[in-house]
Formats: sequence, C-alpha cells, structure tokens
Amino acid sequence: MPFDISILPVFLAVSAVLLATPGPDMAFILATGITEGRRPALWASAGIGSAMFLHAVLAAAGVAAVVATYPLAFDIIRFGGAGYLVHLAIKSFRSAPFVAGPQVTTPSSFRNFRQGFLTNLMNPKAILFSGVFLPQFADPAYGPIFQQIVGLGAVLACLGLLFQAALSIASGRVAQWFSRSPYRQRLPQKLAGIMFLGLAARLLMMERSS
Repeated sequence: MPFDISILPVFLAVSAVLLATPGPDMAFILATGITEGRRPALWASAGIGSAMFLHAVLAAAGVAAVVATYPLAFDIIRFGGAGYLVHLAIKSFRSAPFVAGPQVTTPSSFRNFRQGFLTNLMNPKAILFSGVFLPQFADPAYGPIFQQIVGLGAVLACLGLLFQAALSIASGRVAQWFSRSPYRQRLPQKLAGIMFLGLAARLLMMERSS
C-alpha cells in the first residue's frame, strides 16, 4: 500500500460525503441516464472515474498548483469546459425523443466514456480539489508523496465509480418512466440541455478563489 492505511476509513468517509454532494459529475450522469439509458450512463461513469484518477496524477505532478497560481491556465480550462457543455446542450436539444428498448440507436460506448471523461477533466475545480484534498492524507514518513497521492487518487476514483454506477442504474430506471408516454419522451432531452447550460454558466461564473 503506497500510503498510510490507517487513514483509509477517514479518507473514505470524507470522500463519500464529497461524492454525494451535487455537482457537474452527478448532473452529467443523471442527464445521460435519463436521456440515453443505464448502459450509456455506466460508460460515462467510467469516463468520469478515469478523469478523477488523472486529476490525482496531475495533482501529484504539480499541475494543480500551476492552475491555482496562473489565472490564464484556470481560464483556459474553464472556458473550454463551458464550451464543451454548451455543445452537449445543443446536441441534447436537437436529439430525437428517447424511447427505451433495444431498437433505439444510442451513442457508442466510447463516445459516452469520452463525454464523461472530458466533462470531469475540463472542470478546473476538480483539478484544484485534487491538489488540495489528496495531499492532506499524504505523509512523507510513508514514502514518496507522488506515489501516495496517486494511490489515494486511485481509491477515490474507484469509490466515485461505484457511486456513479449506482446513480446510473437509478437514472436508467427513471428513463423507463419517461419512455412510456409519447408526451414525456421529449422531456429528458430538454431537461438535459437545461442542465448542461446551467453547468456551463456555473463554470463561466466560477472564480479561482471560490
């Protein structure tokens, strides 16, 4: 184990609370599950989990410190993330009504994975969070700090994947309810588009010190 295992219960407890706090990842999983179904949401969850681990690696490498120090780096990621969310919102508004069942053509697994990955990766707060949260549980007495942060990031990513998978299953069941009525079949796409636009606006108004 690359870190002090005695801190694991506290780390898991704090991580669980943070993961359960509503945010962009949760909104994206709900939007994907409701508009496309359970399986696409699960692949999106895998993408988010992978991005969470990458954030830990970047934090260990010092990238989080760069983003926190230089406003331009923060703004580039912030505007890029907002632009990507607007792109997803437009696609949601233009997409066909959702109808549950094997006859429906849904995005490829890789596409869902990529969307989840980019949604988390292009959130500057996720970068700063990894740079602030993970090092608190690293201790030089237990070896290289880089390895400890990466190890803790792997644990956090696995926990996040479990939580988001449960959320994906729940949102997939909600999608079944929407698909049972022709009057409700357009509603998921509209809700998803509104959620993506809201997240984009949140990124645009975000400040480094917030």
